[in-house]
Amino acid sequence: MYERSGTLIQRKFREYLIPTVLTSIAISLGNIVNSVIVGNLLGEKALSAIGLSAPITYSLNALFLLFAVGGVTCASIAKGRREVEKANQIFTLTFVVGITSMFVLLAVLLLCMRPITVILAQGDAGLAELTLAYLTPLVFVGPVMMLIMGMAQFVRIDGKPRIAACIAITANLVNLLLAFVFIKFMNMGIAGAGLATVLGYVVGICMLLPYLLSKQRTLHFVRPRGNDFTHVPHIASVGSPKALMQGLSFLRTLVLNTLIVGALGSLGMAAMAVCVNTLMLTSMFISGTNDTLLPIVGTLYGEKDYPGIHFTVHTGFKFMIMACIAVMVLLLLIPGTVGQMFGINSKEGLAIVEPALQLYALSLPLYGVNTILQNFYQTTERVKLASLMVFLNGFGFITLFALMFTVWNVNFIWLAFLLAELATFLVILGIGVHIRKKEGTSGMLLLQKEVEDGALLDLSIPATVDAATGMSEKIIHFCRENGANESGAMRMGIAVEEMVVNTALYGHKNKQGVIDMLVRITEQELILRLRDDGVPFDPTKYQPEEGHEFAIGGIEVVRRLSKDVRYTRQLGFNVSIITIPRIVLQEN
Repeated sequence: MYERSGTLIQRKFREYLIPTVLTSIAISLGNIVNSVIVGNLLGEKALSAIGLSAPITYSLNALFLLFAVGGVTCASIAKGRREVEKANQIFTLTFVVGITSMFVLLAVLLLCMRPITVILAQGDAGLAELTLAYLTPLVFVGPVMMLIMGMAQFVRIDGKPRIAACIAITANLVNLLLAFVFIKFMNMGIAGAGLATVLGYVVGICMLLPYLLSKQRTLHFVRPRGNDFTHVPHIASVGSPKALMQGLSFLRTLVLNTLIVGALGSLGMAAMAVCVNTLMLTSMFISGTNDTLLPIVGTLYGEKDYPGIHFTVHTGFKFMIMACIAVMVLLLLIPGTVGQMFGINSKEGLAIVEPALQLYALSLPLYGVNTILQNFYQTTERVKLASLMVFLNGFGFITLFALMFTVWNVNFIWLAFLLAELATFLVILGIGVHIRKKEGTSGMLLLQKEVEDGALLDLSIPATVDAATGMSEKIIHFCRENGANESGAMRMGIAVEEMVVNTALYGHKNKQGVIDMLVRITEQELILRLRDDGVPFDPTKYQPEEGHEFAIGGIEVVRRLSKDVRYTRQLGFNVSIITIPRIVLQEN
């Protein structure tokens, strides 16, 4: 009667999506507006200094992503596997090792800052001084960013995506406000812009306080033991594709800028700048989608809930592809208008920018597809495959095709982006065929076809009292058909009915809700997993009260009939696992 639906998972995706996209928008717009403030108040040379600081910011971001993304992915998987202690260990180690590493990098950068800025400025003493003034306070953002934005990554695992959005929005608003005040009214120059970035993240911690003080949060700091540090290599490995992307982005930019300046001059670089900014616009939605998927997919992967993963990715893919197509159509239809928005008004400039944008636009949908696959493979622990994708479309293919078009016809160099994405997709498609044959996986997601041996019943039901009775009979019949004796089957049926009734009455107050239910029959046990998004309720800690509506039957009955009852709070879901022996001996 009831089949597994994606309602519960899709609802969670939508709940996460808007605040996560807002987070991405806040960070992207913060970077853009910060450059606008510096350029307008301090001039072009100061703006150039910010541009020259890219290698340092790339290095800080790479280290942040290495531990923050690696940590939140590993913790999500551990939560899905109900390894609560391991999740807390990973949570703790991410910040202990991540912040320590940031301080080490900070010390190295401060010691070498002057020669670094001289090299970056290519001998221009005035530009080197500006770059030094900007970077000296800015590098302190590393440890602060690791703590604040790293924590923002983790609060999403606890079902609090709005807190993460508030942190990013607050930090960037404060950054922009302070940058304007420091430069305009306090005459701090470009150093004020660097200091404002650091203080913006510091103020962002205020948004964290309600979460840190909450008794409902499920991630906690623990005292690290010696063997806990064995998790660090795996955390870094899982986060390595994101860190690699930062380094390759710098190298790719260096190569492409050199080719375009040499072939098309400053107008070519202007066209490249417009393309990069349109990519940032698209990336707001792509990054928002991927950051939404990460904790959800990681947790479901830990649970081995592959149908749930398919529902989640399908929902994310639809949103992402619509956003990419919308931007692509915009660039194809009005490239000149987009170019003029960035101040390109001359006939010569528009003659280069318009075809550049139209050719570049063709790459955006495939860029979105490859990015979502790369992030998915990283989250599901196919780190080598994810890293290969990062290298191929982040540096290898794009530079290869750019060099080819520079030799053949530089006016078509913008097609290199499309061809790089297409070539990457085809390579991954071919590798996927090999993996599916070797491992017995299915589809582009390369997930296992079957999780474990044993009969499986996976369905979704309304969170209502009426649904409980009919579902109980269905579960009893399923257990009998698959080898459970009468006593075991009846116990499972009673457990289902009582848990669904209590979820409907307590968790959803008989309002519209959905429960995902999975029944698995192994050689030794009958296992029931229930997931709902009602109010937090832990049946393992429930104490019956005299006269209470649950005092007779309900949770207490389930606990007495079961071999084991476990509960965890994941992504804002109640997840209960009830285990009953497959063969229950009749009591005399």
